Amino acid sequence: MSTRLLHHGFGLNDQEYLKTEYKGGVVYFHIRTNEEKLQCSQCHSFNVIKKGTIERLFLTVPIGLKPVMLKAQIQRLECKDCGLVRQERIRFAEEKKATPEDSLDM
Repeated sequence: MSTRLLHHGFGLNDQEYLKTEYKGGVVYFHIRTNEEKLQCSQCHSFNVIKKGTIERLFLTVPIGLKPVMLKAQIQRLECKDCGLVRQERIRFAEEKKATPEDSLDM
């Protein structure tokens, strides 16, 4: 697998391929955002400092009968322009949005 397959097969333009793992009948593609694409999620500045990572799993389309998961390294960033410290914005995943039902749980 290559970064080209991420782009052409899954539509991931900002990510780079790290490795493939096969576990329990599931295919895991390990990915991360290219360093030159990291930017502040608030002001969109590229003037950021990396502050660690977390791992997130994303279910994607299967390959044949095998389920496929993207195992993404999500970068925590500090913006030197606006001062915000936050995880990078993941373009291929929607952000969780509050619903009217969420406010009833408070």
